[in-house]
Amino acid sequence: MRMRLMRWLVCPICSGELQALSSKVSRSSTSDTDFFLLDQIAPMAHQDEIETQVITGALTCDTCGVYYPIYNGVPRMLTYATEVSDIHRRENDAWIRKYLADFKLPDCSAPPGEKEVSRNFSTEWTNYEWSGESYWSGTPESVLGWMRFSLGTDRHSLESKLALEVGIGIGGIADGLSRSEKCEIVGIDLSYSVDQATRYFRHNPLLHIVQASVFALPFKPATFDVVYSQGVIHHTHSAQAAFIHLAALPKNNGMLYVWVYSHEDESATLLRRTLMLLERTVRPLISRLPGPAQTVALAPTVFPYIVYQNLLRRRQLGRETTTVYGWSEAIHAARDRFTPRFASRHTYQEVTEWFKSQSYGNLEFLRDEPLPLGFPDSLRRCVGVRGFLQAQPRSTHEGPCANQTDVKPQSSEGLDLVRH
Repeated sequence: MRMRLMRWLVCPICSGELQALSSKVSRSSTSDTDFFLLDQIAPMAHQDEIETQVITGALTCDTCGVYYPIYNGVPRMLTYATEVSDIHRRENDAWIRKYLADFKLPDCSAPPGEKEVSRNFSTEWTNYEWSGESYWSGTPESVLGWMRFSLGTDRHSLESKLALEVGIGIGGIADGLSRSEKCEIVGIDLSYSVDQATRYFRHNPLLHIVQASVFALPFKPATFDVVYSQGVIHHTHSAQAAFIHLAALPKNNGMLYVWVYSHEDESATLLRRTLMLLERTVRPLISRLPGPAQTVALAPTVFPYIVYQNLLRRRQLGRETTTVYGWSEAIHAARDRFTPRFASRHTYQEVTEWFKSQSYGNLEFLRDEPLPLGFPDSLRRCVGVRGFLQAQPRSTHEGPCANQTDVKPQSSEGLDLVRH
């Protein structure tokens, strides 16, 4: 965690000020070009702010009396018990007893199903190896192009702006976008994909990585110029509630972009209708299995995924923009479809009402924009909407530790964290 990130982080429980304590730090140099860009986005008092990284430590909140671990260089801002907080406590017991004696770990209730969601996406992403040659079904360059199209960067420049990506996954899009668009990005994810993202992209001074929940975001309202989330909030217990939390974070006139599954995309072809029927049948069962059992259950789907990607999809989109599937890529795709506990689907009308209810106007719909050659049809068949904040929305959020009598903490399987 670069110390520069501290200017935007707050306690996700009370929104109070945080203090950083470190037991292990490292230093890295920053080019003059990157330093100049960062200074334009938010002026720095000293170069140490971006070149000093906390590898192990904690963030403390005096108001709540809690601390959030910093582990593997990532601030862990979840407001309930996690495996990584237990590992951090065991590995740093003496340091914690000395410096954090007056603080405790947060013990709020997790949102419905969130621990199970984290477990499944952690399994999906911590088993994914970034080669720099493929990302999802495309090359990193083509996937970055799909994201630039989705954000409309040809009309809405990100240069010298501060952006938040919600659902960073392994971090490839955020890394590429920060460099190509010359912007600074804070990327959050609920899962332990943040360890993989840090492993591959920790040397990018334009990218910050945080583990956090969309329902308890560690940022003040009106913090970012741009907030975007591609294919994430439909995997929560309430996509609309997740959207409301995101809607408070852009500055006035700032942009919010979300992309969620649609009914239209899932019924577009006979193949997709068949997949949808299969998904509805098996996903509730597979999502509750431990990781190894999920792999066994999904093994029969690997060959069809390989055939579809290598023989059909590459022919449709172009071999220069798509990648060849092997076992690793196919099982990753299968996990993404069949292991999430939640996968809600929405309409443009529904999502439009979300934006309007939170004071967003000048809405732009991906379905209305010409799709460049080689781009997947799902970008438009699913629901992608950009909106611009007209007036700061009024938050109805009571905080993650408010009385949640209807929320039952979910059990969580153990995870093998990526350690560096």
